[in-house]
Amino acid sequence: MTTATTTDLDDLKWDLRQRLKLLECTLLLNGWVRTQALTETFGISRAQASKDFAVYQALAPENLTYNRSQKYYEPGECFAARLLSGRTSELLDVLGALPGADRPVVALAAAGPNVELLRPLERELDLDILRAVSAAASNGHRLRVEYQSMRRPEPRVIELSPHTLVFSGFRWHLRAYSHEHEEYRDFVLARMANAEPLPNRPGAPREADADWFEEVTLRVGVHPELPAAQQGVTAADYGMVDGERRVTVRRALLPYLLRLMQIEPEREHPDPLIQQICLLNPEVAIRKGWD
Repeated sequence: MTTATTTDLDDLKWDLRQRLKLLECTLLLNGWVRTQALTETFGISRAQASKDFAVYQALAPENLTYNRSQKYYEPGECFAARLLSGRTSELLDVLGALPGADRPVVALAAAGPNVELLRPLERELDLDILRAVSAAASNGHRLRVEYQSMRRPEPRVIELSPHTLVFSGFRWHLRAYSHEHEEYRDFVLARMANAEPLPNRPGAPREADADWFEEVTLRVGVHPELPAAQQGVTAADYGMVDGERRVTVRRALLPYLLRLMQIEPEREHPDPLIQQICLLNPEVAIRKGWD
């Protein structure tokens, strides 16, 4: 086998690049990685996975350190991502390849229809922050970060116990227990700086986050002031039954889903031709835990 060097990154075959991306992403998010990450996800042999690890080590010699007691690889002290750039869409693509997710069709087999896709502005992730935050969440310890809230003029240093990374449809945030506020809150990754893991300080238990485990059901319906013909078209567009569609969501994620669907009660537009759908049970839309 030809050994890869730091100069032939662009020469990697597509399938190998995807496996190495998952390897690097697992290392980044979990703080460790084994060959099973590749064998179980891609259905390759352990021998092939070992070859892939060797290729990655040749590409980034300082990124992998073998922990003999735990029998896995950890990030080296000078870890620097080689295949991940920090774009939100890129991370979503990698996470979409994990077991249990529907795998996308790679390409149409023949000529298809003309298609144009509009995407919001790409959000950039600081991979060093992502690595520290994700490792703390994966391993159940605390994290000290410098955080710039939109409610304060200056950043402040806070201690968090992270438990879940969340992509809201527009940006990444962290669900975490704030030891300053003594409650679970949401913290935007892009507002964090100087993340310092505190591996010797156990974090707050994820199970204590009541809003994370409580589920609420939204009743989404057609705006009642729409003309009858438009009501029928809108109901069919959203797959409504008897004039409504029910959606179940974690209470902690409720504000983000409402914003994504543009049905926040306090931001409803008075024109039904613009606000074609609405929340039929607005009493469930209670905001809390924002920062």
